[in-house]
Amino acid sequence: MSSAESLIANFPETPEGKQAQQLIPELEKAAAYDAMGQQWRYDRSDEGMSGKAVISAQVTSTNTINLDFPYSGAQHGTLTLRRHPRWGNDVIFRIERGQILCHSYGDCTINVKFDDGKVIRLNGNPPEDNSSEVVFIPGFSTFTKQLPNAKRVKIEVSLYQAGNEVFEFDVSGFKPENFK
Repeated sequence: MSSAESLIANFPETPEGKQAQQLIPELEKAAAYDAMGQQWRYDRSDEGMSGKAVISAQVTSTNTINLDFPYSGAQHGTLTLRRHPRWGNDVIFRIERGQILCHSYGDCTINVKFDDGKVIRLNGNPPEDNSSEVVFIPGFSTFTKQLPNAKRVKIEVSLYQAGNEVFEFDVSGFKPENFK
């Protein structure tokens, strides 16, 4: 882009300068596409036992919540999509501190909303290690179908001594090709 702009500024009447002028809209479009989705982090690592790839896509909430002591302070939520060779495909929601009310013996309702669509009510699952900051959300295929066209996702979870809290995610620019 800078080379094209330099050609236009310094040599506007040359064939190269004129060609650069014609390329600017395409270059701007390509630069905008590359910049879109910068909030997503994609990772690929080897799973220890099988040696096969674990692929994840992760985004942090745009808003923060504040909980009472001992979980005080602003904190974000994290939304992760993961393809694991042994454990399968998962949608994982995590908070930094606190307790998501999701027990193996009780109700664990997670509300999800893509853009201005209808609220999707799902029953979350706690992790096997019983950590209270994580919940697995069923609906991997729903997420992977909706995300490429969505701009935002809201996830509502119930937190210990805080009630329901909503975390908002800018999911624009999700690139499925980076998640394969």
